This record gives sequence, C-alpha cells and structure tokens, in this order.
Amino acid sequence: MLEEVLSVPKPRASKVVTAEPELIKSLPEIDSKISFRSFVNYLKDNRSAVTDTKERFYNYLIEKFETEPSLVSNEESLESLGADDALLEMLSTSLFPAVANHDKISFALAAPYQFRVFYYSDSFRKLFFDDKKEYLLLPAGIPPEELKTIECAMIYEHVLEKFYGIKLNDSPELVYPVIDANTGMKRYYRIRYDRRFIDVDLKAELPPIQDCAVCLNTFRIMDLEKQLAKMPLDLFEVKGFAVWVAEDVTISESLDTIKKILLRQDECDTGIIKDLKTAIHTVVGLNDVEVGLTPFVKINNEFVLDEECTSHGLVGKNWRADDPESLETFQMIVGFLTGFPQPPPISNLNEQMLQMAPFLKPLHSEGTRSFLMCPMRNSDGLLGLLELASTVPNLLTHEVLARLEPVIPLLSLAMLKNRETFHHKIEKVIKEKFTALQQSVEWKFEEMAWDYLRNKDSLTASVGFKNVYPLYGAIDIRNSSNERSLAIQKDIKEHLFLIDSILDKFQSFTQLPLLEGQAGPSTLFRKFRFRFRLRRRRRSRL
Repeated sequence: MLEEVLSVPKPRASKVVTAEPELIKSLPEIDSKISFRSFVNYLKDNRSAVTDTKERFYNYLIEKFETEPSLVSNEESLESLGADDALLEMLSTSLFPAVANHDKISFALAAPYQFRVFYYSDSFRKLFFDDKKEYLLLPAGIPPEELKTIECAMIYEHVLEKFYGIKLNDSPELVYPVIDANTGMKRYYRIRYDRRFIDVDLKAELPPIQDCAVCLNTFRIMDLEKQLAKMPLDLFEVKGFAVWVAEDVTISESLDTIKKILLRQDECDTGIIKDLKTAIHTVVGLNDVEVGLTPFVKINNEFVLDEECTSHGLVGKNWRADDPESLETFQMIVGFLTGFPQPPPISNLNEQMLQMAPFLKPLHSEGTRSFLMCPMRNSDGLLGLLELASTVPNLLTHEVLARLEPVIPLLSLAMLKNRETFHHKIEKVIKEKFTALQQSVEWKFEEMAWDYLRNKDSLTASVGFKNVYPLYGAIDIRNSSNERSLAIQKDIKEHLFLIDSILDKFQSFTQLPLLEGQAGPSTLFRKFRFRFRLRRRRRSRL
C-alpha cells in the first residue's frame, strides 16, 4: 500500500545548477561530496521514537536508498543524480509535509557548503534562478568579500562546534532582494541553511584553538584571513547534503531599513520621509498603491499647516498655507482624526463615503477608489498621518492594515523626531533674530519665527503686546554684577585666611614633613603660603 501511494506523484526532473563561476572563483574551496548516508543514519536513529506509520515510511526510505549503493557512498557526483528523481521526491516529502504546497515552499537540496543545488521546488527555481535557468543567482550587488565571509562562517561554525565544542555567536546569512513577478514589488528572502545531514571529517591534525583567530571571550572570528591560514579548509572533508529554505523576511528587513534611516542622523527632516515612504511601500507589497506620510507640527500647542510637511501626503499634497480653503480642509482632517482615532479602511471610495469625509473629494476625482488612513499619536495628540491610496477598489483592506502594525511605532518615532526638528528651526530663528527671552513671552516670538519660515522674508515688524499689562514689577540694581563679583572674591579670601590659620595651628602640634620638603608640589605650596602671608602683613600695616 505504501509503495502504491508513493508511486503516484510524478517525479520532477532535477538539474544541477551552480552560481556563475566568475562570482565564486575567489571563494576558498573545501572537499565536498554529496552523500545520503547521513540522512539514512538519521532515519535509523529516529525511527524508534516516531509513530508506527512514520516508522514504516522511514523503513521504506531506508530500503530504497540502501538499494542504491552509490547514494549512500561518499563518491556521488553532482552529474549522476538525474536518475534518482523519484527518490529525491520522496526525500523532499519526508522533509516537508506531504500536504504542503511545494509550489509555495521555496527549498532546494545543495552540495555541502557550495553554491550548487541539485533538487529544488518550483518556487525556488522562479525566485533564485536566472531567466534562462542556467545559473543560481546570488544577492544582487553582494561583494565577494562578504560572500566569502558568509561561506567560511558556516563552515567554521560546524567545525568549531564538532571538534572544539565552541558555538560561534556570528551567523551571517544570505538575504536576497527579489522583485515579485506578480506585484512588481521588492521582497526579501533569507536563506535558512540546514546542515543536519552534513558530516565533517578530519584529513589532518587540528591546530590548537589558542593559535587561531577565534576570540574565546566573545566566540567570534576576529580575523578571517588569519583563521584560514591557521586552520585551512583543506584540513576537512564534508559529506552529505544541505537543505536551503527561503523565508520571506520582507517585513523584518523593511523594519531594519526604517531603523537605519532613523539612526542615520539625529534630526528627521522631510528628506528622510521619502526614504520612509519607499520602505512602507515594500511592507505593503502592492504595486498599485501610493503612499503618503504627513508629519503634524504645532505652534503654541496649535496645529499649523506646514507646506514642507503636507507635500509628502496624499490629501494635502497641494495645500497652501496662504489658501483659506486649504486651511479649512486641514482643520477638517484634524477634527476628523480627533473624532475617529482609528478610522477603518475605505475599501470602496464612492459618493456615499465622500459625504462622511468630504476632504477626500480631490483624491476621488483623481481616480482613487480605495483609501486607508492610519494616524500616529502620543500623549500630546496627533504626530502624523500615514495614507495609502489605490485606483483598484477593495484593494486596501484590514489585511493591509495588519501588515502595517509593526511599522507604526517606528513611524511614530520618526514623526516625533520631525516635530523636534521643526521646533529646533523655530528656536534657531529666535536666537538669530532676537535676544534671550523670558518663558512667559516665548509664544509671541514663536509666531514671528513661524511667519518668517513661511514667508522667507526679513523680520521688519516689531514685536509688541497690545493691551497687555504686567501684574507685577521688577527692578534692576545698578552695578549688581560687579558687586556680586567683589563679594565672591572677599568670600574666597576669607576662606584662604581660615585655611592658613588652621595650618599654622596644626604645625604647632606636629611636624608636616611633606609640606616642609625641598622639591615637587610641596615647594610650590610653601612659596604660595609665603606670598600669601606677605600680602596679608602688608594689608594689616595699611
């Protein structure tokens, strides 16, 4: 019965595919052989710990592989694997669930620690092969040195763990930026390297770990070239096969990109917002989507329309600070977001929805049929607004909103940093154009600085407070700064007199050999005391 079930799937043809020789010619070589002996031993070791059904399946696989001596020997060549497609199909079925869609699971079987694959799923072939299906692609733009570091790190991690009991902390991985053929958007895939079915054997004597470039405190390879010189790869022979599994890490990579953007500089100006919008677009993963990101800034605790900020949005990209209609629409959106802290996605933007949100009429007239708003807040209120728009109805749904959830905290931080940058500009204008201010009147000068930033004109108007009268008076004592300095001098002199008298009394009771020395700091101290006493005597005579 088991033989009948396993004979139903049509075996797919395997083909040995390697990376372009020009890209891997500088990589160090290691004696690598494909063998399924490790896999068979793994099945034998684990068949007693599984259910009866799995045990029968394991026994069937063991029997099939052992009937082909070349497969369990250590001399299997890459080119001779074409006749074993049925076995490779069963092997992949044992590694991944039988009910799984192999078109969506991106995996490949590869030669140990080499960029050569000999069996792979259809999705892996579509993602990581070139158009002619002749070469295995490597991450675009990856430097040869980085590729060498990744390969050597994987090998040494295995070697050090087996022969020295050391587990390295560094585990660099291959991350592929790939353009999705369906959406046209960039996605990121990380290759998870499974080495359970790889054995490492020694061909010569191992060097002492103290002579190598491995830090025994941090468990990192500090100098790869020294490590290769002290522990060359020709000391080892690897047998078996590796399992490559491609995992979609688009969201985590996009989050890392946003973090790098925010750490790139202390301030967050509107130029950075363009980079943030690109990262957001990657997270959304939809081609027919436009992204808007609008920071909200305040003057004297009131939201103001800053054209430099609103130009990065969708609804407000054409707003003007001197246009009454733009100001009215801006206040309308602020009021709408205050009344609806979490507005739902508008999957179908029609006339009925425009009655509830009339500020979306310009977008609707431009062809937008699906819209999503995601406000960002803190304890002070609104920080910014993230917008997504599409001409395709029902494209932006709660599913898209869920993808954005991990990004919102970082975007909120970016909006907060942008607000701080805006206030730094205001403070800079005040310091350059005015003098030091009392806190009680700063609000008036902030308004003047805001007008200056908007109009880019010189400050010609004087700052005045009409119909404002102080509730208290203040006076300034003439020469108060000079008198304060004289008082401080007298206080210091009094302390010096007290120190001198204490030393005189203390010296009458005991000797101070360090103070009476003839060299070093003691000499300077004695000279200082002599001059100080001389001045005191002269003043006492006067």
